[in-house]
Amino acid sequence: MSNMEWVEEIEAVLFDMDGTLLDSEPLTEHAIFAFLKEHGIHEAVDGTQFHGVTWNSIAATLKGLFPVLNHVEVASDLASVFHHALITEEPSPILGSPDAVKASSKRLKTAVVSSSRIASIKLVVNRLGLNAHVHQIVGAENVQNSKPHPQCFQLAAERLGVSYERCLVFEDSIAGLTAARAAGMHTIAIGPSSEKEPLSDLMISNYHDLPKGFFKFLGAKR
Repeated sequence: MSNMEWVEEIEAVLFDMDGTLLDSEPLTEHAIFAFLKEHGIHEAVDGTQFHGVTWNSIAATLKGLFPVLNHVEVASDLASVFHHALITEEPSPILGSPDAVKASSKRLKTAVVSSSRIASIKLVVNRLGLNAHVHQIVGAENVQNSKPHPQCFQLAAERLGVSYERCLVFEDSIAGLTAARAAGMHTIAIGPSSEKEPLSDLMISNYHDLPKGFFKFLGAKR
């Protein structure tokens, strides 16, 4: 693990959820497209711009694009559609993600930090069998500012009692990686891309790509 000496300084690991623990980003896009269609909006929208941000932030963007939605409860409607899809469609975990969370929690303080609402996060944590391994959950209701603002990661670190620079964040979205970097945290990107490279200490396709014994090296100097 050359050029990764920082791993020995890590005291907490923060996992995003959608696209990081769970292959659920397509559900986000599906919820948005179905919602727009329901309201008679058929214009093409780039769904990837909504990865990693809260429903409130998505709602603000959609209302800016489509003023017809100004009197609609966009955020709560989208969150309900997404939560229902989580229940009925049960998206698959990112390869190796449950084992990664368990390995992290054996040595370090571990949190799930997501732009999804707390009910959805708790559903996923329970489904993946991670209740005993997640020490803190930060969801959309806990913050005023959506990623790429660092507030959610800062709040998680503060709740865990760990300084920002001693946190490692696993993230898949540009907004999330930007937020973690803004907080002064180390980052590992899920899903390699040229856009993510400048924002990442390491890029992996899934958790099986991590160096062998990776979590045993975290916090070695504690």
